[in-house]
Amino acid sequence: MLFIKIIPVSVILLLALSGTAIHPVHDVSPFSSDNNLAYNDGSSNYPHPLDSDNGWGGGAYKWHINDGIRLAASHWTYGLAFTGGRDEYIDTCGWRQATINFGRTVLINRTVIWLERDYFDEYSIEYRNEITGKWDNAVHATGKLATINTYINFYWDNQEIFHRLSIPCEDTFKVIKTEKIRFKLNNCQGGHGWINEFEVYYDKPGERPQCLVIRR
Repeated sequence: MLFIKIIPVSVILLLALSGTAIHPVHDVSPFSSDNNLAYNDGSSNYPHPLDSDNGWGGGAYKWHINDGIRLAASHWTYGLAFTGGRDEYIDTCGWRQATINFGRTVLINRTVIWLERDYFDEYSIEYRNEITGKWDNAVHATGKLATINTYINFYWDNQEIFHRLSIPCEDTFKVIKTEKIRFKLNNCQGGHGWINEFEVYYDKPGERPQCLVIRR
């Protein structure tokens, strides 16, 4: 299947000049697309991120992770930064999670987590099972650094984008009907975890609008 996306001329030139014909094409918009089901432009009602674990320092305002802004305007004062990690900031390392509560039942089949600086090779995307009330796995992702590194290399070549320090982890899965979804990781494996944006989508059959990575 052929995917077509209009991207800025500067990005096309960058890919051509750097000999990156085998690299994927990237959506480098600083804002989430209009069909982001997690988006809330305020700090009340639904969808909300208030079931997420607490942050610390300048990354303690949970509403930042679903305000539609992917990139940090201020490196130290944006997003949700967890405690713990290999250096055990503030608290011991361990399991951390960020949750989006839609306040209603929705259909979903794709997530994009925008991470600031801290990247994880393994994590889970879980959803609240409407029947059992338990959390089930939509995705247990492993080996993600290979994909993430394509963005890191791309951003490194484009300093205007890279200085914003936000790298996306995109996952697709079968269509799920749920009221809540969460991103879960064990930060003993690396950095403490720092999320700029948590995007959730439902792509209709045969469509993947606004996808981040175009198939080669």
